[in-house]
Amino acid sequence: MKFLKVWFIGICLFALQAMASDLKEGVDYIVLDKPIPNMQNKVLEIFNIGCPHCAHFNEDFIPSLLEFLPKNVEFLAYHIAAPIPVHEEISKILVVALAKDKAAGLDTKSPNTLYKKVLNYYFNVIHKERKKWNNLQELTKEGLEIMGITEVEYQEILKSKDSQETLKEWQNLIKYTEIQGVPSFIINGKYLILIGGIQGVEDFIYKVDSLLAK
Repeated sequence: MKFLKVWFIGICLFALQAMASDLKEGVDYIVLDKPIPNMQNKVLEIFNIGCPHCAHFNEDFIPSLLEFLPKNVEFLAYHIAAPIPVHEEISKILVVALAKDKAAGLDTKSPNTLYKKVLNYYFNVIHKERKKWNNLQELTKEGLEIMGITEVEYQEILKSKDSQETLKEWQNLIKYTEIQGVPSFIINGKYLILIGGIQGVEDFIYKVDSLLAK
């Protein structure tokens, strides 16, 4: 099934490339005034857990993109926390999930990662179930259960140098969300795809693929 899906996307991309002209700066994408360093061959998504458009992309766009990306292209997902306790706590949970995946030799393109399980869970309960937590401890406990870790292990990983640096790196990129909000997709640290011009999954993948090659 996965092969058939990728094959279908490939056919659609070929058709788009045959019919479409080159991407237009200012229409399909913009060039960042301040490129993000060390991002060659990387697709960066900047998102927020409370954003319904981010939830839509996570469910309907990202899975297809990850199946299509070449092995040498890395996919990075940075959660930008709004100044809301729930969002800030979810950033911490996601960082810990990423650390656990990294220790297991997995990245964000790998199937069945703890990061994806945690992210999908919170997107679902926030945007579909409209869940409200009585306190942050309740929210965190659900994430720990998904990851299968204790509170002690969670705090140890969270307080590590790598986790703290990752959280800081995520929040440092909040300035890029001022251009068009979230989700934002930055290719090679230089090209920001204009979300308003995307016409479906195949068009999205085509634009990512074209900008990776620039």
